[in-house]
Amino acid sequence: MIHRAAPGIVCALISAVFYGAIPNFSRAAYENGVPPVESTFFRTSLIAVAFAIIAILQSQSFRVPRGAWSSLAVQSLATLVISVGYLASVQFIPVGLAVIVFFTFPVLILLAAPFAEGHAPEWTRIAVALIAFTGLAIAIGPNFDTLDWRGLALAGAASICGVLQFFSGRTISRYLAPTVFGTLAHVIIWPATLAVAIYVGGGKLAFVPGGGASSTGIAFMMALGAVYIAAYLTHMLSLRFAPASTVAPFFNLEPVVTTVIAATLLGERLALNQYAGGALVLAALVLSGWIGMRKAQAR
Repeated sequence: MIHRAAPGIVCALISAVFYGAIPNFSRAAYENGVPPVESTFFRTSLIAVAFAIIAILQSQSFRVPRGAWSSLAVQSLATLVISVGYLASVQFIPVGLAVIVFFTFPVLILLAAPFAEGHAPEWTRIAVALIAFTGLAIAIGPNFDTLDWRGLALAGAASICGVLQFFSGRTISRYLAPTVFGTLAHVIIWPATLAVAIYVGGGKLAFVPGGGASSTGIAFMMALGAVYIAAYLTHMLSLRFAPASTVAPFFNLEPVVTTVIAATLLGERLALNQYAGGALVLAALVLSGWIGMRKAQAR
């Protein structure tokens, strides 16, 4: 099979930029009257419809084989926690700090993969994990008493579910195309995202007519949904052009983009220790991508 690495890398970089904008749009929508859980509900609704249309146009079957149900359940739960937890965390802590906490998940994957594969982790994986968690400790430690624990807990839960989403996604992809299980997972979590949004909103939605959200907040919410679709589609396109081992390291651009946009769009400034800790986490991400790429090339 001939791979086209260059367009794959370009698509990966574009996707990382789109993904990096999402938490900032969620925060901007929140500051203009749309709670993050409502942005999650809107995004879930929009992506479910978009994926379904793509799958139908490609004549893909939505029948779920018996062996795929357990993986689909895990994928759906993980997607729910990531969607609600990561976006909702920016309601309580700075966007830059949320992305530092959330983006420990690639390192957790690197650490967990050997156990899933049935062998002990190499020292390089342990070293990368220590770098990442040292960075996390530096970013959070000095400010722990002044930070809202809810934001840290939500971003942390989303990170753990990022690991579950990765492993269940690999399993379910043996049975179903990404657009199909993406559709099904978002349809499954749709009632839960609606229920959470209504509960948090006290029985109503802010973005509906008369709900109280400003037109600016609704615009940011709609932009979030559109950007999410663009991010996912370019993500999938990057994997069509080149193997995952080639494009995966370039998604490490995402936390950098998130932090830069937070500084420019939201005027957010982190403490010096948070920038230093974030740099260590980013270094760990780059190393984890390099290790993963070497492992893939060695097979």
